[in-house]
Amino acid sequence: MRARVFNFVNGITLIGVGAVLLDFFFTGRLDQYLHPQFRYWTLLAGVIFCVAGVVYAAGKTTSQCCIDGECVHQSANSPVRSLVAFLVLFVPLAAGVALSKDSYDQHAVLNRGFVQDITKLPSRSGSLPAPTPNDQVIPPQALGADMDERASEPLPQDTPSSPPDPNAVAKGGTGQANPAVPSSDDNGSQYLPKAADGNVALEVTDLLYAEAEDSLRKMFTDKTIEVIGQYLPGSDAKQFKLVRMFIVCCAADARPLAVPVEVSGPMTATEMGWVKVVGKPIFTQQGDRAHVVLKADKVESTDPPAEAMLY
Repeated sequence: MRARVFNFVNGITLIGVGAVLLDFFFTGRLDQYLHPQFRYWTLLAGVIFCVAGVVYAAGKTTSQCCIDGECVHQSANSPVRSLVAFLVLFVPLAAGVALSKDSYDQHAVLNRGFVQDITKLPSRSGSLPAPTPNDQVIPPQALGADMDERASEPLPQDTPSSPPDPNAVAKGGTGQANPAVPSSDDNGSQYLPKAADGNVALEVTDLLYAEAEDSLRKMFTDKTIEVIGQYLPGSDAKQFKLVRMFIVCCAADARPLAVPVEVSGPMTATEMGWVKVVGKPIFTQQGDRAHVVLKADKVESTDPPAEAMLY
């Protein structure tokens, strides 16, 4: 009987741990803690824990430990030890699931420290390499290089036998025959993502990348943009920080990214609540690098994005 209780309690402990992992996965709570590429491993781990727990609880009990037909010692099937394992492993985990807020408050953000220099972001290799003049700060995809594979098509060449393009003549003879290739005057702005109201939709990371990338600064300057983030009040009533959490692997390495926002007057918003800021980015040169301030025309509460974390 004691061995049966021992197996049952241990099985329930394994099933409980697996159920917590499955609950986090299927309810979406896992999105607040883990990078997308690791989430299906959590699902697999939850299934394995549950199956192991069922097998353990339903398995045949024995008080003998036998090898090749020879019983060498008695198994220590103690229900008390199983109960202690249940209290130590599963109860704190279940309590954390019930009581956790799935979000970072102001104190957690301030304790972790802001990242306002994109070169200070953590990387999966442990550290970022020192930048060189030929390094591209952001991947080509962020500049829209993968938006349309037709961008790599060669432009048609003028030949004496071919008639002039009437569209090119109407445009002043620019010869911009391939619409997939940005012209020199639009600076690639047609590749910028647009919100429903027509404003350029950016992330906090885009503005921080622009501090280190001159081409992005030119592309964003004088554009009306909108950025979604969490509101963190500043020391000045006319300025606050727009915060997003960046993770490499999981919540343990989460770092707050922040962009300063200037408003025309005092405003009220929920601390670490989600807001949408519509305005224009202003870049100023300070020493050897640029700094961005988002001058807001409008700040309003909004729903959290589908992915609360940045990766």
